[in-house]
Amino acid sequence: MGIAKKIGIVILAYVIIGLAWAIMRHTAIIPTSPGGLEGPLNILYVIFEPISLIYFMIIMALGIPIPL
Repeated sequence: MGIAKKIGIVILAYVIIGLAWAIMRHTAIIPTSPGGLEGPLNILYVIFEPISLIYFMIIMALGIPIPL
């Protein structure tokens, strides 16, 4: 397996996990704002914020309400 294929698999996994993270934030399974959280959850907010930003921009453009 070449290096390009390995990088592609890692990027695909990042996008899929990030999308799941954004959906859990949208349905309020995970708190929407990272304030006050400690440890690994704050790190996950930082890691998946780019995917969440794109997800929420698409959701807002479609007019779907977002819990605050």
